Amino acid sequence: MINAPPESNICPDPETLVMMETLRNAAKSLVAKILLGLLVLSFAVWGIGDMFRGFQAADLATVGESAISSEAFRVQLNQTMQRMTQQTGQQVTLEDARKIGLPQQILDRMIAQAAIDDLGEKLQLHVSNNAIIAEVQANKAFHNAQGQFDPQRFRIVLQQNGLTEEGFLASERQARLRAAIAGAAANGPTVSATLLQAMLQYRDETRDARYFTFSVSEADVPAPTDADLKKQYELTPAAYTAPEYRSIVVMKVEPSDLAGKLQTTDAEVQEYYAAHMPNYFTPEKRTIIQVSFPDVAKAEAAKARIDKGEDILTIAKEMGMKEADITFTDWTKDKFLDPAIGNAAFALAQGQVSAPVKGTLNTALLKAVAVSPEKQAKLEEVKDKVRVTVQLEKARDEIQAVFDSVEDARAQQTKFEDIASRAGIPILVIPAISQDGRDPSGADITIPNKEEVLRAVYASDAGVENDAISYNEGYIWYEVRGVTPSAVKPLDQVKDAVRADYVAAKLRTLASDKAKAMIEKAGSNTKLETLATENNATIQTATVMKRNQVSEAFDGVATMALFSSPPGALTWALEGDGKSARVIEVGKSTVPAFSAVSVASKEVLDFVRPGLSQDFETQFIKAVRGHAQVSINEELWRQISSATTSP
Repeated sequence: MINAPPESNICPDPETLVMMETLRNAAKSLVAKILLGLLVLSFAVWGIGDMFRGFQAADLATVGESAISSEAFRVQLNQTMQRMTQQTGQQVTLEDARKIGLPQQILDRMIAQAAIDDLGEKLQLHVSNNAIIAEVQANKAFHNAQGQFDPQRFRIVLQQNGLTEEGFLASERQARLRAAIAGAAANGPTVSATLLQAMLQYRDETRDARYFTFSVSEADVPAPTDADLKKQYELTPAAYTAPEYRSIVVMKVEPSDLAGKLQTTDAEVQEYYAAHMPNYFTPEKRTIIQVSFPDVAKAEAAKARIDKGEDILTIAKEMGMKEADITFTDWTKDKFLDPAIGNAAFALAQGQVSAPVKGTLNTALLKAVAVSPEKQAKLEEVKDKVRVTVQLEKARDEIQAVFDSVEDARAQQTKFEDIASRAGIPILVIPAISQDGRDPSGADITIPNKEEVLRAVYASDAGVENDAISYNEGYIWYEVRGVTPSAVKPLDQVKDAVRADYVAAKLRTLASDKAKAMIEKAGSNTKLETLATENNATIQTATVMKRNQVSEAFDGVATMALFSSPPGALTWALEGDGKSARVIEVGKSTVPAFSAVSVASKEVLDFVRPGLSQDFETQFIKAVRGHAQVSINEELWRQISSATTSP
């Protein structure tokens, strides 16, 4: 067993390589490990086994002295396809995987891993079992109730994942060796003082600015001709393209749809109430002011002042406390973490201030501001509420019967409208809905479980019978009855929108041209005041602006313009409304003094190092892969990927 650190030279089988991805997340619960293990084992029979029939013993590729078996590749491909299916909610087929180049990506990754393994063998690098064993034994997931490592518990996880201890250790050694080799490159990059200073200057430089804004008018834009509108329409067809619409029917049943129709007797209500009385019990609640003191003496002095008529809040404010921070509204006794404080608070009469209460961490004075007594609601008070609950309980029992009857009717090709009418369940007939849930006018359409239903609707097609979707302890059925493809709307239907877009584009051009002309005319002699006077504008100022700083006065476009010109220069930027622009005089530039050991330098280093490390590691792995002797089983690879050339 893994109580001692034996060395093992047994190589892991391909399934084990995948299983280790689960076991390396050792902080997870035992149940999670078992479930993940079962999921991974299911990959062996999911999806694409026939493709590999006759090749189970074949190697898909060799990399130096290392081999990539067809079985190991199949497992990783299945695993990735299953994960994508779970993430997207849509079945990912082998053909889908081929279209996005997934087999190629997985083989490339496995070749890179094998190249690292081969390099490790050539360098005669090895990882000891000792560290792995110590880590497993320290893992609380494998501890018993006494907090000790439980070999049997660990053995269960291995067995559930079809693993041996030797296979586990071998695969862990392989994974750690890969990480050590690649990590050596990742730990290599350093940031020079010159680069660090440049990055700090870019990040922390501040600038002042003076500016004014001006606007152009729609009156300055000549009325567009039909030729102008046609050109605008043809240049930007996407702006006038209607999305794909689908005609759908959605039918739903959940307990609340059935509850109101079910009969419930008074005896059933009384029986349910008697069995669930705690559900209708309200515990005592209090609003408590708690003022904490560093010692009993100070608390006693404060209590003496309160006894003479001073308010506890006055004393709290003298101590720098805010009323909101020391007032606990409608708390139950169990919300107080310190039992001594809770017990004392719930022993007070309303309005009473306690004597000093010595808690676990501090001493406090308590005042009961408000007291709401506990209450057990009588049946007469909650009878209607209980009846609704009983009806919902009955409805939950009826859901399966409704589901079965709907499915039987669908099997007989009964229309959704007839099924809903007979079953008395809600139905929506929607003539046209886009993928984002809107009708052709742009209005939002309400659908239960909208996101999931629309995803399913747009993954289906007209005439296809779809499985029901589980929802709120019930079901949703849907049907696509027609598809209206996305298409550019005729010009006569969107003429007003085209005209508005044409005018907006002309206004932006006018504002830009006017700003450029001002700056070109100004040269180096004209002052900002002169330009502002000519445009009847008022000069405004903004100070200590940073590149990454956006404010109400300076949006991103204006800030970019400010930092794109040298101090003293004039520049310009369009305003967000599209018909205004601002002329900017770049003011003083301030660059903080550079120190390689400052807090700011550390922030920049912490920000840039992960990216550099990742780049170094990627380049290192690419280089190792490039120098490896790679051989591909061309016949098997073509069958897998439908490719005519090897990776």
